[in-house]
Amino acid sequence: MAHNVSHDEELLGILRDVATHRFNQGRQINPNSMLYRTVRDANESGYLEKAVVDEPCNQQLTLVNLSSATLTKSGEAKLAALTSQATKS
Repeated sequence: MAHNVSHDEELLGILRDVATHRFNQGRQINPNSMLYRTVRDANESGYLEKAVVDEPCNQQLTLVNLSSATLTKSGEAKLAALTSQATKS
């Protein structure tokens, strides 16, 4: 059964995956998906460096490539805060 995750849970997963270099290639995703919106928000918030997040152009899919992405200092701080918050829950 599908489990709906919050924006913070999705962001925590993305930041963890970037920190551990789990992305090895780009992929096309639905620009209306929570994954796309969260990656875009993380990039725009300055948590990611060297992330490729294409803007959708009236297409059903758009490119997200985090294979070269790293966390900024702000991203590391956000990851620590989200991790701390998750362990308290």
